Amino acid sequence: MRHTVVAHTPRRAVLPAVPSEPLSEPLSGPLSVAPEWRTWLLRGLALLGAIGMLLYGLAAIDAGIVNYRAAGNEQIAQQRMQMRDAADAGQSLGPTSEVASHSSIMLALLAAISSPTYAFGSNGLSEPLIHYATMPRSVGITLSVHNVLGGVTMLFGALQFWPAFRRRFPLWHRAFGLVYILAAQGAMIAAMVFLVRTPVHLIYDQLTFYVGLWGLAIGVTVSLWMAIYAMARKRIAQHQAWMALNYGMLLTAPIQRYGWLAFGAAAPELRQLEGNYAVTAVLVPLCVMIGYALFTLNRLLQAERPAHTVARVAAPFQWHARLGRWLAVGMIPVVLWAGVTTVQQLALGDGLAGAHDAQRLIPAGVLALDQQVMHAHPWTQGLFVTGTLLGLRAAAAWLWSGRRPAGGLLATGGALAGLALVQWGLQLGMPSFATLHGGALHVFGGAIVLLFSLLMGGALWRQRPAWAREWSWFVIAGLVATPSLFWIMPAIALWPIEAQYIQTGHAFRLAAYGQWMLLIGAFLCAIHSQATHAKLAR
Repeated sequence: MRHTVVAHTPRRAVLPAVPSEPLSEPLSGPLSVAPEWRTWLLRGLALLGAIGMLLYGLAAIDAGIVNYRAAGNEQIAQQRMQMRDAADAGQSLGPTSEVASHSSIMLALLAAISSPTYAFGSNGLSEPLIHYATMPRSVGITLSVHNVLGGVTMLFGALQFWPAFRRRFPLWHRAFGLVYILAAQGAMIAAMVFLVRTPVHLIYDQLTFYVGLWGLAIGVTVSLWMAIYAMARKRIAQHQAWMALNYGMLLTAPIQRYGWLAFGAAAPELRQLEGNYAVTAVLVPLCVMIGYALFTLNRLLQAERPAHTVARVAAPFQWHARLGRWLAVGMIPVVLWAGVTTVQQLALGDGLAGAHDAQRLIPAGVLALDQQVMHAHPWTQGLFVTGTLLGLRAAAAWLWSGRRPAGGLLATGGALAGLALVQWGLQLGMPSFATLHGGALHVFGGAIVLLFSLLMGGALWRQRPAWAREWSWFVIAGLVATPSLFWIMPAIALWPIEAQYIQTGHAFRLAAYGQWMLLIGAFLCAIHSQATHAKLAR
């Protein structure tokens, strides 16, 4: 079996998945064994994250118990209606303990940190809480089961990604894993039953949440069983990766609640649903990136494999390598099409106003704000177009040849586009009923593209092509994301979406949120990447 240096082999696609030959680089990747201070820093951050998830797990179990007591309970329904009316009138809700007794500890904390009007006023959490108390009791119990099992996954999943815990307590790790599997699958089954038995207009955040929860239920189920399959085949690295993706998807629940707290504390004059627009906009891709961070940090803390074992580890994944080459070649027309769309819609066109059926599908406030920012700050638009076109042109060359100069230009273009998106998002501002998520999605997307562009540039500088290839897929996904919005809009227009959901912005929100789901594809490439095979998973 011959050795191939991908970075210097002309006219060959970069592999996004598994190498078909042994590593051609030193096995001390950019994330080699960390210095002691960095290891302790990572442990400290991991501990804080674990504590945060443990607290949420307890809060979710409390919410499940509260919702169980409230199911079909007319007295609690009246209490929640009175709380809504008091919040709308700017009056006190009463003692925090009393509010928590019929709304849960976490929501009572939300009202204390932000304002009663933000948390429980109209267009806040009062409507779903009232519905939970008036829905059929069997449906309410199903929802409470979902809450409790979701809390259990947070309690038992928080320590599963700690390498020292896995090594020192393997039996506990397996026992926790079994509880986690049963709880995660049970929570998703309960969610599916709730969705089937509840009309869309009675679900919190209606169509957007309905579609998102179905997507998460399916995604969690698929990734969970892929993790089980990988473990059965003794593919430890892939098992860890699928579990990290699975846990990331389950983190949507706590991250959403913590996001509500953050926006409520920053802008208590908002209504909770407005803050939720911004949180939901970034929720799934953000949590997927948290899952990827868990997977990557685990690789950071793991030793390198001896060079002679890497080929043997990669051998079962030869078809992934062939698929990776075809994906790399197939992505070339996609990135070129994204470049053409960028020129048509953002360089020569009117931005969102030029999207398919924009006047019908995009709320007037969103269009007005987009035009205002574009005309008031044309340099931002110019910077974004320049960075995107540079990055996409370099991406095509990088995918075809894998040469370092093309990779450097890709990272540079991604960094410019990321800076422009962040600046653009800051100019778009806070969420509102008129502008929906405001600039939240741009700030998130820009930060992600900028981060992976810097990581890729650092890997190229340190001559670590395996990591550069892995991170390049995240950069490419970020560069394609914004142009892809103009491809998604025609598809959304074909959906039989009711007029009320189009008028309230759900059609546009689904299209806007969908553009950053490409990051999930980049994560899937990382599961079988060359950088993954180089680590001794345990």
